[in-house]
Amino acid sequence: MTDAVALIAPACHYLAERLMVVVGGFVDWVVNVCGYPVKMHVVFHPVLIRRYIGRDDKQWQDKTRRDYRSLLLRIAEVVVPDAGAIPFGSLNTETPTLPYTDCELGLLESWARGQSSAQRRRDAGLILGLAAGAGLDPWEIQHLRDEDVEVGSAGVRVTVAGSIPRDVTVLQRWEDLVRDSLTGRSGREWVFGPATRLSTFNAITPFIRRTDRGNEPTPVPTRMRQTWIVTHLAARTPADLIMTAGGLTKPEHLATSLIHIPALQGSDERRRVIREARADRHHQP
Repeated sequence: MTDAVALIAPACHYLAERLMVVVGGFVDWVVNVCGYPVKMHVVFHPVLIRRYIGRDDKQWQDKTRRDYRSLLLRIAEVVVPDAGAIPFGSLNTETPTLPYTDCELGLLESWARGQSSAQRRRDAGLILGLAAGAGLDPWEIQHLRDEDVEVGSAGVRVTVAGSIPRDVTVLQRWEDLVRDSLTGRSGREWVFGPATRLSTFNAITPFIRRTDRGNEPTPVPTRMRQTWIVTHLAARTPADLIMTAGGLTKPEHLATSLIHIPALQGSDERRRVIREARADRHHQP
């Protein structure tokens, strides 16, 4: 079990302690409940992973099942490379995450700028500006360092480390919010949170719960990220660029967002878009 965690930890968003909880429960079920031998190529075979994730005696939420499955399959890719792919059913029983409307984004900016302390205004502004403006997820935001955000006359550029390294330019709408949130910095190691913050798995959700709230919609980083994706799709940014800038690895990650793209108004507009489509059209997200 420890060897499996050592294999996956460097390329995973989870801390080693969290990985041990997931892997430990899985190995215990395979060995002590199902009676399989303690051999890596047996324990982490995709068939057993599918059976484990599909257990009906566990009241896991869909997201928990997806996270566990993704983590265990990543280990399987390393320790059982010849197992081959097996079909997995969808674990998502909910509708795709709705993006925020333009009005809701305005209210969220008021939430970020209206916090009661400078530290809270900085952190709320960075969550909104980097999630809705650059498509970063919470783990990526809280692991950004000072040198990862470059603010210049040409805009704001973010270098994302982690399992899917990439550079992404913040949408113009959110440049000022990110700039303002970074004003007066004193060389803190982490962009988000106080200088003494430990690199915990999830520091953003507890922060949002503690913020001053009004009648604005609930600030949800995954919805902000979805809004970033939909914004680029609506602007007809090429799909390959969105995937690269967003750290997306599968086309279906974009497909679920297509239903949120506003329909073109009028047949003349539709004909114009089809006529002017070019294979070499590129935009930098």
